[in-house]
Amino acid sequence: MAYWSRQRALWTHRYNKYTHIVGKYWSFVWKYLELRQLKSKLGDKPLVAIILSEQMGDIIACEPVAREVRQRHPDAHILWVVRQQYAELVKYHPDLDGFFVEKCPSERVLLLRTGIFDQVYNMHISHRKCKYCPEDPINPTADQINLTFDNYYDRGDLLYMFSQAAGLPALTAEPKMYIPEEVRQRVAALQLQESPIVIHCQSSHIMRDWPVESWNRLVKWLLDTYPYPVIEVGLQSIITEAHPNFRSLCGQLSLLETAEVIRQSHLFIGIDSGPAHMANATGATSILLLGQLFDFVDYLPYSGRYKRGEDVTILNNFGHPCAELPYAWVQDAVLQRLGQPKFV
Repeated sequence: MAYWSRQRALWTHRYNKYTHIVGKYWSFVWKYLELRQLKSKLGDKPLVAIILSEQMGDIIACEPVAREVRQRHPDAHILWVVRQQYAELVKYHPDLDGFFVEKCPSERVLLLRTGIFDQVYNMHISHRKCKYCPEDPINPTADQINLTFDNYYDRGDLLYMFSQAAGLPALTAEPKMYIPEEVRQRVAALQLQESPIVIHCQSSHIMRDWPVESWNRLVKWLLDTYPYPVIEVGLQSIITEAHPNFRSLCGQLSLLETAEVIRQSHLFIGIDSGPAHMANATGATSILLLGQLFDFVDYLPYSGRYKRGEDVTILNNFGHPCAELPYAWVQDAVLQRLGQPKFV
């Protein structure tokens, strides 16, 4: 039985792999032809690519790169190369002429080899490969400054590092999010209570997370102590508290809708993840829970306000993962931000 289970897993992997590779080449051909057609329409206008296709927090943090590139190329046609699930983050940027969806890093390698772009600002560190494809993406600019996955958080915040990987000066600007009116109207239609405390409890990596029991304890205390409603955002809810002032929107919002909910918050409490970058980019006041991440002990991913310590309390029990952050620290940070309870 175990033998057949292994065989099925092996052949499933092979099917997914070769289906992906064939699809990548078809996608590459069609996208190259689309870009050739675009270039023919642009005439002498240069075609410029900004490349940072993932992750959510990285893209939000590096938004100022679009503004910097527009200043350098005021007459260019500028595209941000991005994965489909993150396209919404760059779709409405006023300094971009559009975005370009990549299927995988290997497809990007093939497109760059054609020389279709007149100028490329690639923020990716070398060797972030597709799990199915043999191509190994290289960024010579990042390699030249010795920026690797082993040291990148030792070099500064995400914007500071990745702007240099793209061959730009080390940028320190405030990140912004561009939320269109249609998104604001969709959030308004949810009829959320005013001035909520918005929480985000789970990231894409367990090393960034705070314990479920601590989150539930905190939410119960918040609801028992303060008049503010509590809203949970993210992909999957972990809060079990049943209370008329608690609402979970997990799995119900787009990226920009999540950002709009955070923008409207009285206080955001979260871990180091994409929504924390949304809070920084939308002007929210925050309490952020950090901890050791791999070998990175003292790191700060945020530029702008949060790097300067404005409107944010950053909790980090240095040398310990976020899971070991004392509950009392978080509660004390809330008391300092919200003041003494209005009622008990």
